[in-house]
Amino acid sequence: MTSHTRVQSSYVDVNGQRLHYKQWSDSGPPLIFLHGVTSSSSAWDDIAPQFATDYRVMAFDFRGHGLSSKPEHGYTWTGHYAPDIVDFVQSHLDEPAFVVGASLGAMVSAPIAAGAPGKVRGMVMSDPPAFAPFEDPESTRDRFTPTLALKRLPYEERIEKLTEEGGDPDAVRAHADNLEAMSEGVLVELIGGKTAYSADEWLPRVSCPALVFLANPELGGVVSRMDRPRLGQLLRDVTLVEFEDAGHGIHRDQPNRFVKEVSAFLQRI
Repeated sequence: MTSHTRVQSSYVDVNGQRLHYKQWSDSGPPLIFLHGVTSSSSAWDDIAPQFATDYRVMAFDFRGHGLSSKPEHGYTWTGHYAPDIVDFVQSHLDEPAFVVGASLGAMVSAPIAAGAPGKVRGMVMSDPPAFAPFEDPESTRDRFTPTLALKRLPYEERIEKLTEEGGDPDAVRAHADNLEAMSEGVLVELIGGKTAYSADEWLPRVSCPALVFLANPELGGVVSRMDRPRLGQLLRDVTLVEFEDAGHGIHRDQPNRFVKEVSAFLQRI
């Protein structure tokens, strides 16, 4: 693997949308990275290149995010995000892909695998919000209402607000930029409580091997310790890995271990 690979920016028309994606290599088994809500393909800039020697590595901007199309409506996990990527893997890849998703991307990876079972070889779910968004929509509303308020601020005021909350200046700027590029509809529909799906219904439909990373709830992990056994019961072929020293952004908090665990999983399947 290497971390010194040039990236190419491309677009593809799928499912009635124009999606932007980054690609670090054009040979090997396809490896697709999917970001979280309010983020973009740039979330994987430090991770994805490390797989470029052995895989055709891509990272997508979901609809409504980054440089992809921004429809006024249509941001459900199973009805919109997943079918966009399903269309891509079915229409534009000549062999099955591996899918790696964080947060929203983790949850969307499941209906992708279920919707294109012959085209997804394995999936990695990093701290998936598997239960709360569907079973406790009030918590999702409370979590993202302040984010919507940030989105609605003028850019410089947003920077100032994020800076007051603390954090690395580069991370603050990246977060502000992602919010600037994102459609407001993403958050409006998420807060409205009708975008998530029932994990009990969808996860058992996944037939490929799955690797699930779980962050420490005390550091911001979104899967409670009580709910963790449910993931093992709902997914047919799953390995659960605990990241006790990481919060919700596991690939940011523990990048070396993240890469090592993903690499080992891909090689064994």
